[in-house]
Amino acid sequence: MQVELISDGTSLEILNGERRRKVSRRSSHSVVQSLLSALIQRCGSGIGIAGTEWDFRLGAVDGSVTLLVPDVAFLRFDRLATLPRGDRERPTIAPDIAAEVWSPSNDRAFVESKIRKYLACGTTLVLDVDPRTRTIVAIDADGTQRFARDEAFERAGVPWLRFPVADAFAGVEYFE
Repeated sequence: MQVELISDGTSLEILNGERRRKVSRRSSHSVVQSLLSALIQRCGSGIGIAGTEWDFRLGAVDGSVTLLVPDVAFLRFDRLATLPRGDRERPTIAPDIAAEVWSPSNDRAFVESKIRKYLACGTTLVLDVDPRTRTIVAIDADGTQRFARDEAFERAGVPWLRFPVADAFAGVEYFE
């Protein structure tokens, strides 16, 4: 399955056959996305690779018509290496970590459906990131945990991923 582009260059996500336009990013969204990608990459250096707006063909995992584009994704090198070279650009496996950064135009029900799909297809950790409240909600097999900007992020399932939550939101105040 190939991501379709709309005439203005934005892409579509497909979840269980339902097509949705990828939301337009705002400056604060873009900044948080970049910072979070850099934090995850720094923490996971040598373990895997982080990327933004990376296509994951999750339909190959569960047989649905699904292609999701997390704002930030992390994929371990050992898992990436199991894929044929032709599938590495657009993996046919779930990311180890998927992060969705909120924009004003996000649809809560759709994002929650995406989170469930990531987890059902093998994602270890999903991050629900809100630049407005400067919070990160971690969702994994152990449950859900909310982290405020004055806390340190850490989860048992990904012991290598530790960072001050405030670092994911540095500079967002300039866009308020």
